[in-house]
Amino acid sequence: MDINGLYNDIIIVKTYFFDVFKNIVEDGFTYQGDRYVLLTASAGQIRTKKSVFIKEKRLQEVQDVISCGLSVDDINAHGGVNVNKYLAYLALSNSATDVIPWFDIDRCIVVDDLETTVTSMVDFVDEKTYTVHRQEMSFPITHTDGCGMILPSASKKNFMIRLPWIKGLLAVFPFDKFINQANMYKNDGNSAKIKDIYGETHDILAENINIIFTKSQFKMWKYYSSWDEYKEKFKRFGCTAGMCNEEDDKIQDAKINYQMLQTLTDLREDELEHIVGKTAYKISSISSDRETMLRVFGATTKNQHKNYFQQCLLLYPELLQDEYCRDMLRSIKGSLEKEAWSGRVDVYGKYTFVVPDMFAFCQHLFCGEAIPTGLLKNGEVYCRLFRAPELDCLRSPHLYREHAIRTNVAPEKPEMAEWFCTDAIYTSIEDNISKILMFDCDGDKLLVCADKVLVQAAKRNMEGIVPLYYEMAKAGSMPLTPTVMYNGMIAAYTGGNIGQISNDITKVWNNPEPDLEVIKLLCMENNFTIDYAKTLYKPVRPPEAEKRITEATRRQLPHYFIWAKDKREDQVAPPGTGCVDKILDMIPKGRLRFDQKKNGKLNYHLLMQNWRLDMEEEKAKEVLAAYKGAVADIGTVMYFSEDQQDNSNYILGQLRDKLTAIAPMEYVTDVLVKHLFHQKHTPRKVVFWNLCGEQVLKNLQANISTKTFYCVSCGKRVVRRHPNQTRCDQCAADRRKAYNAEKQREYRRKKRESCTPLSQ
Repeated sequence: MDINGLYNDIIIVKTYFFDVFKNIVEDGFTYQGDRYVLLTASAGQIRTKKSVFIKEKRLQEVQDVISCGLSVDDINAHGGVNVNKYLAYLALSNSATDVIPWFDIDRCIVVDDLETTVTSMVDFVDEKTYTVHRQEMSFPITHTDGCGMILPSASKKNFMIRLPWIKGLLAVFPFDKFINQANMYKNDGNSAKIKDIYGETHDILAENINIIFTKSQFKMWKYYSSWDEYKEKFKRFGCTAGMCNEEDDKIQDAKINYQMLQTLTDLREDELEHIVGKTAYKISSISSDRETMLRVFGATTKNQHKNYFQQCLLLYPELLQDEYCRDMLRSIKGSLEKEAWSGRVDVYGKYTFVVPDMFAFCQHLFCGEAIPTGLLKNGEVYCRLFRAPELDCLRSPHLYREHAIRTNVAPEKPEMAEWFCTDAIYTSIEDNISKILMFDCDGDKLLVCADKVLVQAAKRNMEGIVPLYYEMAKAGSMPLTPTVMYNGMIAAYTGGNIGQISNDITKVWNNPEPDLEVIKLLCMENNFTIDYAKTLYKPVRPPEAEKRITEATRRQLPHYFIWAKDKREDQVAPPGTGCVDKILDMIPKGRLRFDQKKNGKLNYHLLMQNWRLDMEEEKAKEVLAAYKGAVADIGTVMYFSEDQQDNSNYILGQLRDKLTAIAPMEYVTDVLVKHLFHQKHTPRKVVFWNLCGEQVLKNLQANISTKTFYCVSCGKRVVRRHPNQTRCDQCAADRRKAYNAEKQREYRRKKRESCTPLSQ
């Protein structure tokens, strides 16, 4: 399919009536003379009651490509499969991925996962009796669940991968280097030989393997007789591998949310002020500090995915004086205030992939160690993003007290960098951290916080807290039929709603004395509800537990849900004493006051290729008329509502084709710049920037001399006299004068203090 083209090969259907949905799942439907049948529904689509239907004749053409030659009959011959898992695995072909051009299936193998037994004190929640017992337990943890390895020579960064029936994270690790060192140690040259999940022996070095998948990544492995069969079908049917969510070059600081803050029940006011301080400064300086303004627009060097408007802002900050930027700043300020009052505030932390100790995995794989030692000990992590000795590791959803405080060995042990060579956070196989945070390593990201105040507060609140543990139900398999698919999706529609449970947990946390026992029971119910679509099992509350949970949750939602969940005033409780409610007083609402002088003067000529353009030309009038007509037809679509955002590229493409049929894009841009920035001075420029941003950037790059710079004090653009100059001559002189005056005052003060007072 071409980008921005319209196609009816695939139709996304949203369900409103189950009887109608049952009919079209079992019998298909006809549209414009073509029959459509159910293809799949991803986990995200199931949550929004959506499903993917495909033109039947097109499905016959691509069936083997998206399923790697595995038919429904093949699956049913093996006893069937869990229907919702099957739909999710088939939906991998819908992932927003980029094809990996260098991928070679012959340089990949699949091996067994690393699983060890970890012993830990836990709160065991019995889903039948609804009782909680603290006890020491030994339980298996699949450390590589969803995680495989890729050589640094193939990729320098971790990323998620998608193949037919294969998904998960590929973590960068030099396993070839490990093999060579193991061979030197053992002196037998056999370390490179391992068995795949079908029992076939492979020589990693001889076969030039650069990717090692794990069994947990290969979701339908048991339906193939061997890895060679999968590879043969992969090549025969022209299957491809896709990459998504590649690790960024520079990972930006993140925000914490109300769930993570509400569990810090004894957070002091001074600690909370420190935590929200960065956000409070950003909001208060959003119209007065140029760097803050650029940062909230995303016009920073750290942003690796800047759009054309952000690139133009970074190159020419004088654009901040435009009415469009001011209008956007008002909107951004309102969003930042709403986020802050709902508990989403900036912290010194980053979201990054969580990866197990792959050195331990290689010890197990190539050295035959059943219980490898690895490089990290219990309670240790490695994250080179931070120099802090202690880190608070968090993951959403955060329902129970799930602040995993861990020792960061990166500052003390730089030698580990030869093995842990990415920006991920690496965890120990001796640790129960995956049970605390309930993560897999298939692409899950942790919020890793290094703020000392937050870490100490979390450490204090985690005293006496151990992981929750419950025996989850197993998902069954059954033969695939349209009726089975319908029943599976309806079960997910009706029984997988975790929103109410999450809100009930929040109600309990916002009680001055939260009942932790109730929170543990609700967390257990939440996890069973998440798995309900696969297992069709939910625990039933005994009468005593029902009474206790009802009493603990018979409260209004907290006040900050006005901003967190768009609730009305009458739907929430008055402001309470919880830490999130206190943020409202720490970040008061204020008016924007723009500094007219500090951001320089906008010269619209620099945005144009030909600023002498005559707007009375017939061609210019024709461009302007076409633009105005199109924008009038679009209405507010370009100030996108959620339902219309997905169509924006198509709408813009149509408008671009219409305008460039009249004149080249350079001419169109000049006409629109002169009209919108000089004649009309309108703040409504969303369409313009999406349409002409690329050309405006080219014009700015051609018009702005590299010999000029933007004075950080007065905002004037002046000629640069030396490479490190940041202020114009006048501002630099004023700064020196002020500095010297301050030094004189400091000198006189110290002289007065050093004088011996006269005796009485």
